[in-house]
Amino acid sequence: MFNYIKFAIFQFIGFILSLFKLNKFLKSPDKYTMENKFSFLKNQAKNSLKLVNINVNILGKDKIPKEPVLFVVNHSSMLDSYILISSVDRPIGCIIADEPIWKKMPIVNKWASVIKCIYINRHNNREALNSILEASNNIINGHSMAVFPEGDLTWIKDSKSLVSEFKSGALKIAYKAKCPIVPLVIKNSRETYSGYEPIGKIKSINVEIEFLEPVYLHINNPKMKTMDLAKLIREDMINTILEFDNKYNKSATSI
Repeated sequence: MFNYIKFAIFQFIGFILSLFKLNKFLKSPDKYTMENKFSFLKNQAKNSLKLVNINVNILGKDKIPKEPVLFVVNHSSMLDSYILISSVDRPIGCIIADEPIWKKMPIVNKWASVIKCIYINRHNNREALNSILEASNNIINGHSMAVFPEGDLTWIKDSKSLVSEFKSGALKIAYKAKCPIVPLVIKNSRETYSGYEPIGKIKSINVEIEFLEPVYLHINNPKMKTMDLAKLIREDMINTILEFDNKYNKSATSI
């Protein structure tokens, strides 16, 4: 539990100390660039992982288009949001489940608003569509977004799957924004955090993330079903994780 205690204390102190900066951004949002606003969260995420010796190796950054994109990310650990934010090359907003535990978290919910995160109601289709439209408008206006389309932790949905089935409606964000989709595969993060609650055990291990080739299929063929596109992206993610696992297991065997 020592890693978790260190991590939790660092979050408490970091976000408390960020209040002055946060209030400046909230009072005068147009006075500061999104890079200014995002830099605190990126540094907080990087330093948090470093504190508990979770090292992140990043592959494929050169594949990310310069234009705004929708990052599509697999989700097997409660720390994946830290891994994501510490690894991207630009400010992003995230699609977050419209649940009280996230929406009412003090200070953090204000930062989420500052970087244009959007809450999505998974139980109300009309509200979910409004969130999708808001996210696509963010991208149209130059602000990349990220979504975990599994909708929950992989192993909670399907304990036998490397990447569980997507809620394909999340990809409509890219259809409406007419932007590229960049699949982001997080590998070996399952063991970074044990549990499904805000309190758990954190394990110091190496994690690798890989940005895959950007996807334009939905732009070239707008009539392509989101379900079919989701299947293709998910399969690519699974194959990438399998390649990593095979390489890792071979290396471990040869030692």
